[in-house]
Amino acid sequence: MSLLSRIKGLILTPQTEWTTIESEDTSILDLYRRYIAILALIPPFASFLSSWLFGFSYGSSGIVHATFGGGLLRAVTQYLLSLPALFLVAFVISMIAPYFEGKSDDRRALLLTAYSYTPAWLASAFGLIPGLRWLDVLGFYGIYVFSVGLPRMMRVPKENLDVFTLITLFLVVATVALHGWIVHLIAPAQLV
Repeated sequence: MSLLSRIKGLILTPQTEWTTIESEDTSILDLYRRYIAILALIPPFASFLSSWLFGFSYGSSGIVHATFGGGLLRAVTQYLLSLPALFLVAFVISMIAPYFEGKSDDRRALLLTAYSYTPAWLASAFGLIPGLRWLDVLGFYGIYVFSVGLPRMMRVPKENLDVFTLITLFLVVATVALHGWIVHLIAPAQLV
């Protein structure tokens, strides 16, 4: 399956796409190489290019810009840390699935996590265009994509979907906050 057709399927027809994904035997390495490594580039580099080229409002300082070197280092750090962070989220999903009458499977949990992140990765591209950053909210469509894929990939019964999805959403928010904190420690923003 090509990258573009997978994205199109997840966005336009997630029910059908999850049926296709469920029948595939995609390895973790292939998923990272052919999907995650590509789409995970969008958020850090869209943010870097936007803050370097256009700047952003920084309190009473007005509009500030990231330095090229500092912004690039920060984007690379964000990207490299996002790859294991995604696996961490998938691992926790796999571990908690049996508590919701589902099945624990790390590979299927990573497929579920990565493909559910697709709308958020794509929506982050709006950050490149000043004034359109608010369209990041379109990434919340990933919650729906996740809830459609959850029964198929982790075998969670429908009566447990809402609570499992809510717990996973909390897990993702906590992971994103931890990711941001670690990135800030390693590569603090350098502004001009």
